[in-house]
Parts: sequence; structure tokens; C-alpha cells
Amino acid sequence: MEEPAMTDVSASAAAYDPVRAADDSGAHGPHRVVTPGVPDGVTSLPGPAALVGRRAERDLVDGLVDALPRRGGALLLSGEPGIGKSMVLRHAAARCQDARVLWACGVESEAVLPYAVLADVLLPLRRHFGELPSAQRSAVEGCLALTDVAESNPYAVCAGALGVLAAAGESWPLLVLVDDLHWADPSSRQVLQFVARRLATERVALVMAARRGRQEDGIQESVPQTTLGPLSDDECWTLLRRQALDRTDRAADRIVRLANGNPLVLVEYAAALARARACGTEPWDDSWEAPGPLVERAWRGQLRMLPARSRKALVYVAAGRAPQWPLLQRVLAFDGLTTADLDAAEAAGLVRMRDGACELRHPVLRPVVLGQCATVRRLEVYRRLATLSSGELQTWYLAAAAPGPDESVAARLVSDARQARQRGALAAAAPAWRRAGELSPDPADAARRLFEAAHDAFYGGTTRDAAEWCEQALTRSQDPLLTADIELLRGQACTWLGDPGRAHQLLVGAARTVEPVDRSRASQLYGAAVVPATMDGRIRDACDIAARCEALADGMHGTRRRQAAVMRARAEVLGGDVSAGRTTLLALLDETRGLTGPEERQTTMEIAQGLSWTGDGDLARRVLDTVIEGVRRDNAPALLPYALLARCQVEMWSRWPMARADATEALRWAEEFGHLAMTGYALIQLARLDALHGDFADCHKRVAQYERWCGSRLRGLAMFARGALGTSAFAAGDAEAARTHLEAAFALADEMGLVNPTLMPWVADLAEACLRTGAREGAVAVADWLRERDTATGLAWPAAAHARCRVMLARSAEEAADWLAVAERVHADKEMAFEAARTRLVAGEVLRRFRRPSAAREPLLLAQRTFTALGAVPWAVRAEAEVAATGHRSAVHGDEPPPVALLTPQELQVARAIGEGLSNVEAAASLFLSRKTIEAHLTRVYRKLGVRSRSDLARCLAHAGVTG
Repeated sequence: MEEPAMTDVSASAAAYDPVRAADDSGAHGPHRVVTPGVPDGVTSLPGPAALVGRRAERDLVDGLVDALPRRGGALLLSGEPGIGKSMVLRHAAARCQDARVLWACGVESEAVLPYAVLADVLLPLRRHFGELPSAQRSAVEGCLALTDVAESNPYAVCAGALGVLAAAGESWPLLVLVDDLHWADPSSRQVLQFVARRLATERVALVMAARRGRQEDGIQESVPQTTLGPLSDDECWTLLRRQALDRTDRAADRIVRLANGNPLVLVEYAAALARARACGTEPWDDSWEAPGPLVERAWRGQLRMLPARSRKALVYVAAGRAPQWPLLQRVLAFDGLTTADLDAAEAAGLVRMRDGACELRHPVLRPVVLGQCATVRRLEVYRRLATLSSGELQTWYLAAAAPGPDESVAARLVSDARQARQRGALAAAAPAWRRAGELSPDPADAARRLFEAAHDAFYGGTTRDAAEWCEQALTRSQDPLLTADIELLRGQACTWLGDPGRAHQLLVGAARTVEPVDRSRASQLYGAAVVPATMDGRIRDACDIAARCEALADGMHGTRRRQAAVMRARAEVLGGDVSAGRTTLLALLDETRGLTGPEERQTTMEIAQGLSWTGDGDLARRVLDTVIEGVRRDNAPALLPYALLARCQVEMWSRWPMARADATEALRWAEEFGHLAMTGYALIQLARLDALHGDFADCHKRVAQYERWCGSRLRGLAMFARGALGTSAFAAGDAEAARTHLEAAFALADEMGLVNPTLMPWVADLAEACLRTGAREGAVAVADWLRERDTATGLAWPAAAHARCRVMLARSAEEAADWLAVAERVHADKEMAFEAARTRLVAGEVLRRFRRPSAAREPLLLAQRTFTALGAVPWAVRAEAEVAATGHRSAVHGDEPPPVALLTPQELQVARAIGEGLSNVEAAASLFLSRKTIEAHLTRVYRKLGVRSRSDLARCLAHAGVTG
């Protein structure tokens, strides 16, 4: 194998120098920047005829690329090794003639290097770093080790990466191609996933390829995907004809059968057949049909045909992390080998030289080569590579070479993990901690390091790894205090993985175990168990453990005491003791004013949500506004899904556009974080909004999504799902189906121990559904329950709902009018626009039934106007029919929906940010979007609202109740 000439490397279009690329990136106009690891052949990109089949995939890619001058987007290609993902990426590059193309590729051996793939994408665009807000620029430069930072914020890195790509796309359309995403480092994968969801308004397209089944924690639905399947028989023969084989060749027929539609297997078998025939033999024997992956089976045959010295030298290439030529020469010399021993492998197409490094032709070859090497030999190769390396690479070579526990290597891994954590690369720090734990001779050190691995995995977004590594840490921990900390993290991981029942059991068990040793930790564990208990539909258990949590916190000060008190107060409110819980929450709110740390902010959010259940919606909204503004400002979105959904609960009573905007953004973040429970709750909230608007198909689609993701594991959400379906059925006029769903929801609430009607906004619908289906006694029972809840809680909603039930159950027009007056007094004190309109509609129907059309007309007209303004289409239609039945002959047109109802959820969030006084750059940072996306949304907002300035926009939003 000849040493590459330096002139060849620098002249090649495939060569890449990060520094030179960064300096040259100011050139205007389309050009290609090719980064290390680009699929072979990218410099001579194939034309459309080079790709066999794949019509559907080509259409998707062509649509994405052709739209680049106007808009952007993302696409994830998945499939088995060799199925043709890289060829589709090459097709995209060939198609893209009027845009800049950036290539990057995940390399298995470099997956331990934080932000390695992100560096390949961003460094050629370095001149655009100066266009970022200072916090984002600092985070991006820190994660790429361009500057020193005390601690990098991973979400500031995500937002900064988006900003860089958006700025580059604004200068010239940009196509980013990422191959072998499954082998990219975890930190880069997290950033790319974040960016992929936010490119619709940018002139940036991102196409990624990954192996099927190698996706991370988190729900990926919002990133368009397509899976490449096998080629058809005709397409297989088309490919083989390019290899000079046709249907008359029996060996070729056998290749088609063995390949099972995998194009790489077809090509490799055809090449092996050609080489064998050149030597005058046919290579067929039983080994060609041995069990195992098709691609590996094809290459094993080629490896057996290599000389022994070539196979020996090939192990160094497979074990090395794309070894540079000088390193390869030196390490081969350990075994008395030279680079010439790789000539046969190069001739067979198994290795190639690129950018001064020797690498395997395809990543799948690595496990094949190493799998045929004895363990002792493989460890020796890693040790020799470590001897000639330095830094993080040397650490990982030493870790790979360790046959058993080794504290010196573990200590080096700990140092690397801490540095990665400082750069905000938690997803990269986690595996370093984990390997350090595995290599730790002392069980106590192993337990602590595995716990650190789980911690960084949990906060880095890989919750499933966190749960698994907690299990491993527990088998080594002998310290009861450390065990308690591990159990706390494991319980939190189980909660967000959608198994709250197990989380509750684990946390309570751990609390009881540690209680005699450390009351503070026991209190924390009991407090953490309240949330999964509630999610699992165990309100009574939640009340009991919240009380124990607070009892153990007695005498403590600061955050720990406040957290315990909050959990107790929230449980009381859900369990029916609203007055006591409200008093505590208001006192705690006063204590937390001005506290802005992450824990204090979460506590404030939980207080505000609790107050939304006590009827203090306006106060809760104001507090949640402050919390949301704070987490946006600090680039710390982990709390956003919870805070947005809490605010959505308040807005659902009257401000539907804002509720939809919050629930939509919460869903996006919950999916981003892989939090199953929050994803399910956001879907249900959106389903209820769909039902209220009359979008019945969308309602059922969202509930089906919830059931697909959550199943029966989140019993606490089942009540909300049945409530949404009941609301949908009732709005559609199917009282029988509505009664079935709402009776099930009411039974679930009773089983859970939930007796706070604020979380049951459909309860009056249940009474009406019973009445409309002939079950008057059922309606009376619901009315009696609401009366009792009104007396016990003093809440406005059960009082209003009870009054509505009495209206519909009235035996005379006078009785109906009296109860309508009661309801109107309640609604005058609490903003519940939709529910007030529903009561007026019921009253109008009842009064008309008692032959009082004149008395019925006014409440019906008021109801119709409210329904129309809210966009509650089915209810507006029903009210209009009732108005006509009263003999009202003039044209009846309700108030038009407010202009903000014309905005999409994202447009409304942008409008809200600008209306609150943020600049475009500040709004972009706050909403984790690019400046161009803000500008594009703002243009549409101005057009839809008919405003021309920021001051006009602020007045419009204040008038609609969005701000102020």
C-alpha cells in the first residue's frame, strides 16, 4: 500500500482542513465542503441513473432539495447495513446544484469524542458564529473546544447550532448530509435532532442516514422518516447487469437469492465471484450460506481469501480510530509488519486511504475483522495503539485494552468525563463515567461512577441508559446514602419512561429503607414518589406519602422544606382539602418570590399549578408567565413542558388559541426530551381542544397516538383521555357514546381518589348526556355530587356546573331561570367563557321547551356569540338552530373569532414574545428558534392581524388578553 503524496491530499476535492475550511467559508455561492468520513465516491457524485430503484426515496429527497431556495426541512433515512442509504445521500448531493453541500459522517471509533460530528458540520461555517447571541456563541465555541468555558449549556449549544446553519442558509441555500448517524457521538446526535425539527422556515435541508432500530430515547415522529426496504428481483438484476452478470448465469441467480434485496451484498458477492473466476475457480461452498447478517457473511468470505499478514495488519486498521499514516506505520512495526501488507486488502476493496488516514471501506467491516481476531490479540493491538496516542483517544484505547478492573484507566476516564460535562456534553460524559465504573476495582468507586453516568445520561436526554446504569450501580453500592441517591434517580427515570407504578413502588421502598439513617433523604424520596403516584392514579397514596414527606422535613429549612410542603399541599388539593392546600400554597408562593435557581423555579411552577386547581387561575397564570420567561432566558428548557402544560390548563377555560400554542410547544419539548408522560398529557390536552372546536377526526387521532405511546401504563392520564373522547362525542351529537366515555372517566376519577372537580371540566356534560339518553337519575346523581363538592371546596367550577345541572333538571321555567341567575353570578366572578356559554345554551333550550321563547332568546344569542368567538363550531351551530327555533328572524351572526385565532400555535408564541417587548434576536433565543424563523413568523403575524408595527401588535395582543 503506497504512502499518499501530500499533493494528492491537498488537491483532492475530498480533502478537508477544518482551519482552511473555516477561513474559506466566506466565499459566496454554492460549493461543496467535504468532511472526514464522507462515503467513498462523493467527489464523483453519481447521476440519477447510478441509483437503482428507490423511486419513493428519491422523490422525498428531490422535493426537499428542490425547495431549498424557498424553505428547508429534514429527512431521516433508515435501513439495514448496505441497503443503500449512502447512495441516496449521494443522490441528494448530485441533485443539489445551486446550494452549498456539507457532508459529515459518524465513525464508530470516534463516538466517544464529544461534539465530533457537530464540529465537522459547524467549523466550515465558523464565520457565522459572530451572528449568534453572546451566550449561544460562547456555548458553541466552548463545546467545540475553541474557547474555555466554565460550563456549557447543552441547549444553548443546540440553539447556537441552529443559528449558525440558519445564518449560512441565509447567505446561500445549504444542504447538510450526515451518514451513519447511529455512530455519531451522542452530543452531536442531540443537537442534530434539535435542529432537524426547526428548519421549516430556513434555507437549510438536513438529510441523515442511520441503521434501522438504532434510535435514541425520545419520540421521533416530528422528524420525517423513511425506511429503505429490499430491492425487487428486477432491480437486483439491473444492479447485477452492471457487474457483467445476467439471468443466464446460475451463480448470479444464487447471488440474488442470498442477497435478499440488499444492494451491497449483491455487489460484494458479485465482486468475489469475479475475483474467483479470474483465478479459474468458483467460490461456492456451504460457508456462503452460513447463518449471520448478509453483509458480514459476504465480507467474511473475502477476509478468508487474504494472506495471513494482510489479515493481521487489517486488525490495526479496524481497532484504530481512522489511524493516520505515520501512526499506522509505527504501530504495524510492532508486529514486524509494513503498510505493504495492506496492499491485498486495498486491492480487494476492504480499505482505502483518505485525508492521510487508512480506514475500512465500510463501517460494518469493523466488527467482522475484530470478531475473527482472538481476544488476547485484540487487547494487545489496543495497548500498542494506546502507546502511540495521547489525550482522550489514548484513554479510550487503554479502556478497550483493559482485560479487567484498572483504577489508573478508570481515573483517566473520570477526568475525561468531567471535562465533557464542563463542555455541556453530558451525553458524551455519561459513557466515560460508565466505563470508569466498569473498570473500578473498588465497588464503592464503581457505584459512585455508575451513578454519575446515570445522572449525566438522565440530564443528557438518554433516560433509558440512566435507568439501566442505576440498576448496575445498585448492585455495587454498599453505602445506604448513595443507594438512596441512586434510587431517587432510578425512580425519576422510570417515571419519565412511562412506568410510574414501578417508580412509585421503588421510591417509597427506598424511602422506608433510608429513613432510620437519613430523614432528609427519606423526605426527598417520599416527595419524589408523589408525582408518579398521581400519574399512576393513586391520589390517596399520594396524599399519604406527601404527609410523610412533610413530617420528615419538619425542622428543615430552605428548599427541602418548601418542596415537602408543596407536595403535601398539592396532594391535599387533589384529594379534596382545597382550603388547607390553598393556604399553604399561597404562603409558599410568598417565600419563593425572587428565588431564581433551578430547584426554586421548579418549586414555584409546582405551586402555580397547584393554585390553578384551587380556582386561582389568574394568579397561577401570572406566576407561570414568570417561570416560563425565566427558563427561556436562561436557555434551560427542561422545565418548559411542565410549565407550558400547567399554563395550558388555565388557558383552556377561556383562551383557546393560547392554550393550543402552549400545548403544541409542550408536546414538541416533551418529544425532544423523551418524556412519555408529558407527551401523553400534551396529546390529551390538544385532543380536548380539537373536540371543543369540532375537529373530531384530529381528536381521535391524538387519543390514538396517546394510547399507542402510553398504553395502560399511565393510569392517571386515562381519565383525561376518556374525558376528551366524551367531549368529542357530545359535541358531535352522539349522547350515548358521550355518556359511555364520561361515565368511564368519572369511574376512573373515583377509583383514583380524585375529588377536585377543577380537573374534571366535562362533569356537567355527563349529567346532560345522562338526561339526553333517558337516565335522569344519573343526571341527578351528578348534580348531587357537584353540590357536595361545591360545599366542601368552595370552588367556582362545581358551583357553576351544579347550577347548570339544576337548570337542565328544572321542572318549570321559573326554576330554570332561578338557577340560570345563580350560574350567571358565579360566572361573573370567574372567567369561564365556554362553560358560561354552555349554561346559557342549556337554559335557552329548557326555557324554549317550557314555551318561553322570548326568555330563551337572550341567553341563546349570548351563547352563540361566545361560541363563534371561541371557534367552537358545533356548539355555535347548535345555538344558531335554537335561536331560529325561538322565532328570531333577523340574520344571526355571532362575533367573529378574535384575530389571534388566525395564528398558528408557533406564530402566536412568536407574537407573544415580541408583544412582551423582546427584540427579534431575543425572541429567537427565548423560543430556541433562528432569527430568520422569527422574522418569517412575524411577517405572517403582521399580515394576519392587520398590524404594521410592534406597538400595534402589542396593543392587539393586550386587547385579546394574550399579554398584559
